[in-house]
Amino acid sequence: MTDPIPSERFAGAVPALGSELRVHRDRLEYDPGGLRGLVGGSKAVDIGEIDLVVRRDGRLDRLLGAGSYDLVRSGEPTVRLYHLADTDEVERALGGRVPAPRDRVEAVDEAEARAALQRRRVAWRRWPDDEPLPRTAVVTDPDLAERLHVEVEIERPEVTRAEDARPSGVTAADFENGNFPGGGGGGDADFTGGTSRHSPGLASNEGGAEKNVGSESTGDI
Repeated sequence: MTDPIPSERFAGAVPALGSELRVHRDRLEYDPGGLRGLVGGSKAVDIGEIDLVVRRDGRLDRLLGAGSYDLVRSGEPTVRLYHLADTDEVERALGGRVPAPRDRVEAVDEAEARAALQRRRVAWRRWPDDEPLPRTAVVTDPDLAERLHVEVEIERPEVTRAEDARPSGVTAADFENGNFPGGGGGGDADFTGGTSRHSPGLASNEGGAEKNVGSESTGDI
């Protein structure tokens, strides 16, 4: 029987998205919030399926002091956790739940442990030969994370135009922030194909500026 109440919760660093990671005894539940959550919903991942937790910070993470993490699994798509706040506590919780590599196999030395892991868990076949096995499954070194970044398939919700409620010409970021007409986000996105401010009496078209009807008075006929 699975435990319905998580032992720990971690919020995302972007409050408007409402993302959250919930840590249970046997699984992780992740709600990405925003458009990702609206389309794909929450994701549950069995902790026993996770081989590595690899930190991959992007520009927004560095700006916010947040962290994004890949949950790398053998034979399954990687699940990405975006922009989590309180990274020290997140890494402590994940490191305490996800089995360490040496705990997955019975081996006397490093070479035997590596060989056994690579036989049983295909994700470990990407581990660099010149790097010792980590003490925990959480990898935070950016150089090592970059070396592990080899054609990792990220699990993403499939979005079709029927499912995507964005008006034509609105980016996903603007849609999440409400920056579109009627979105309530205060944005002034322009959908004319030109800039949002035109010269009086002019409108943009493919051939250049064209006078609007009635923009200038014409002579008497």
